Amino acid sequence: MEDPDHIKFRLVSIANEKTLTNPEGFDLSSISDESLQFQYKIGTVIKFSGNIITVTPGIRYMLEGAVLFECSAEFNFSVPSLDTVMEVDWENKKLNMKVNIFPSLLGAAYSSLRGIVYARTLATPLEKYPVPMVDTNTLLSKNGITVLESSR
Repeated sequence: MEDPDHIKFRLVSIANEKTLTNPEGFDLSSISDESLQFQYKIGTVIKFSGNIITVTPGIRYMLEGAVLFECSAEFNFSVPSLDTVMEVDWENKKLNMKVNIFPSLLGAAYSSLRGIVYARTLATPLEKYPVPMVDTNTLLSKNGITVLESSR
């Protein structure tokens, strides 16, 4: 595996932020650690022709089985010479990593979404329940990866 210090990448945009709030019909004063449920998801789209990796984390707060709040955003990272970082084995449907940059990208995107959620829930009953931290290894294990374009 190549030296990760020689791989350069940067966040180029945050796009398609979506926030859904549905507090109607709920007694928000009754929210507690026990009653509030938290769900998250994370996905990655690799675009070889543009040297772009898009990480899309999403979170959801649920109360009594119904969605109370939902938020997601696309974090677009530029990775010059993406083919030096990874290659696709199309025959075996496998992504071969030369340098594993996913921990950095997923951690940055998820943490940034935590900040967005905090800003969106200020002055609401949810501000007392910040998005939980999730271990990077857990994010990696739950990450769905899609390759849209290839260098083949």
